[in-house]
Amino acid sequence: MARHADFEINYIRWALTLAIFAGFSLGAHVISIIAFGFPLGRGFYGYIQTHGHIQLVGWAGLFILGVSLHFIPRLAGVPIAPANRMRIALNTTVSGLIIRFFTHSMLAYIPDSPLFTPVSFLAALSGVLVWFGCATYVVTIIHTMQKIPSLEKRPALKAVKPFFMMMMTGWLIYPAINMVLLFSMAGSGAASVHQGWNESAVQIFTNLVLLPVAFAFSVRLFPLFLRLPVIDWSVIGIAVTFLIAVLLQVIPTLPPAMALESQMPLKIAGTGMALKCIVILFFIGKLDLLTRRRAPWTTHRTVQPVADLKPTRPGLPDYGEFGPFEKLIYSAYIWLIFGALMEGAIGLSILFAIDLPISSDAVRHAYLLGFITQLILGMAPRMLPGFLGKRKVAKPALVRITFWLANIAVVSRVLPLVIPVDWLGTLPGALIVAQSALGFSGLFGIVTIVLLAVNLRATEKLN
Repeated sequence: MARHADFEINYIRWALTLAIFAGFSLGAHVISIIAFGFPLGRGFYGYIQTHGHIQLVGWAGLFILGVSLHFIPRLAGVPIAPANRMRIALNTTVSGLIIRFFTHSMLAYIPDSPLFTPVSFLAALSGVLVWFGCATYVVTIIHTMQKIPSLEKRPALKAVKPFFMMMMTGWLIYPAINMVLLFSMAGSGAASVHQGWNESAVQIFTNLVLLPVAFAFSVRLFPLFLRLPVIDWSVIGIAVTFLIAVLLQVIPTLPPAMALESQMPLKIAGTGMALKCIVILFFIGKLDLLTRRRAPWTTHRTVQPVADLKPTRPGLPDYGEFGPFEKLIYSAYIWLIFGALMEGAIGLSILFAIDLPISSDAVRHAYLLGFITQLILGMAPRMLPGFLGKRKVAKPALVRITFWLANIAVVSRVLPLVIPVDWLGTLPGALIVAQSALGFSGLFGIVTIVLLAVNLRATEKLN
């Protein structure tokens, strides 16, 4: 019988490298320009779009690809077939991201140069490479799941399969839109892609890839890692309702629908936002992560383990060898609640025609920087050592530091966009503090990711 492939750590290495040197660095540059009132410059919009693309696919995306290619086959009980597709998906996706970083960042500065056209089409080529890498990943996962003899014998996978199906759909749609936008940009001689379609693509990736896969891993791993209650509720029902909410939100906000004179598309999108907020809050409540109202799953097992000579941490199954990773997970879900409530409020304001000054950028970063990034920061030191055959993370103390730095980064990035300027103006020095926090938020993010990289690299070297 074929054995499972070893964990492909290069996905994680490249995710960290691209995050530090491209995604977070571009984001830090852009937000500092905005916060401190510097001239935007010709490359500003290209920088924003490249930053978003690399953060989605390079930072969060490569983490998801690497972990899911290791986790899903084991959940399914079927090895990856063929295993070399993992390396193909990685190499083509990373190549596309690197080309995108250099070419798209240059375009605004060479509009009259003979280099403009070849550089534009190199940017378009990056879209082809990313699409091919993502498609290879999806085909690999589908082929693996098709080999499952009976899904009924894999109830753990069956429960979260709708979330994984959403994820794979998103992995096909987002890169395809990105590729078309890049070719359209190259053909028109522009230095940035269509902003409306780009924002729709980001919404699609966030709602069909990042959030569903986060929910799926939470359902399957949190009871084990955090001693949560047994999952005895309908995960599939929540997944289907979440998908309905996402479709209601995303489809009416696509550029063709937004071009209509009718207000109906906005009303439908507002309904989707409100419903999505309710679904997310209901999911968090059922997970019992923050409330701890129900007994952990360990109370229901028929065979009790032999008592440990050394007690584990209170309420947790580990001894602290992974650091306080749970704090990052709790924090991630608090930011998810905050983002969902803000988005739900926006949806209700659309439905009832209320002027509500909540920035969509604040909502996006609550989801992506607050929830997804902190979830990665928490799960990586807990999960990856085991994938690498290690019993602990090398530097547990660094996990605590990343918790504080990550939250400083999110607070600095999100709250200045949420608190009304009029309120800040009533407090002496508050505007300057908010401006400085926003301007330096990216730097806090970079340092946080660097510390994670240092910790994981040291963990790889453990005996």
